[in-house]
Amino acid sequence: MSHYTEAIQTIQHVRQQTGTAVLFYSAGGKDSIALLDMLATRFEKVICYYMYLIPGLDHIRPYIEWPARRYGNVEVRQIEHYQKDSMDKLGLFKDADPAYSLPPRHPDRKKVRSVGDVEETVRRETGQHYVFSGMKGVDGYMKRMRLLLYRKRSGGLFINEKGMVYPLAQWTNGEVLQYIRKRNLIRPFVYVGGNVSQGFGIDLETLLFLRDRYPADLQRTLNEFPYAQKLIWDYEHGKVTTSTKQVLKS
Repeated sequence: MSHYTEAIQTIQHVRQQTGTAVLFYSAGGKDSIALLDMLATRFEKVICYYMYLIPGLDHIRPYIEWPARRYGNVEVRQIEHYQKDSMDKLGLFKDADPAYSLPPRHPDRKKVRSVGDVEETVRRETGQHYVFSGMKGVDGYMKRMRLLLYRKRSGGLFINEKGMVYPLAQWTNGEVLQYIRKRNLIRPFVYVGGNVSQGFGIDLETLLFLRDRYPADLQRTLNEFPYAQKLIWDYEHGKVTTSTKQVLKS
């Protein structure tokens, strides 16, 4: 069975139970672009959730607007990334938010959300049990092991016990890019060199890219994470190189 056939088999399993698909959409990532196309052509409605670290970035906007132009049955919703909570609590590239350290019963105490918390929020808002993700086994050893375990437990489908669905589990990056070209879909956004999109994050290479191509987005990023300016300063003064990676990718 080809990887495409296997993906469609998993998608059809969900389609037989609901007319609405819910997708975690990375807005520029190749996997979610390809998976969105497969879902939009098979479901009556697709609700995408884009998790952001910084809202309103100019270079992300085309990927938020594209689905509605390409398909008539897709809605894109935006929700703050759960990783932002940890960054705010720990004070990564900014002052720590003291609300996360308040006593447990304090009414103003903030909670650090997990990916599971976001999944439950999405299910509650949409009323849907199944939620699609473009995660693939080639993205990392631990992801590969988890996906194989899900397939074993679900009788051959890449669906976990909570209802997360991974149709692209067996795909390679090359197969995803080939699908995008063949279907004439929007090109994935690549921040730095190569042809693999890695997602927006607070790291030197992304900041330098924004400085050179999207200065307004760089300013929005520094407004939220002001101490990230130190990464650029260190680079400009020869203290680090662009091969020095920092912190998180969303």
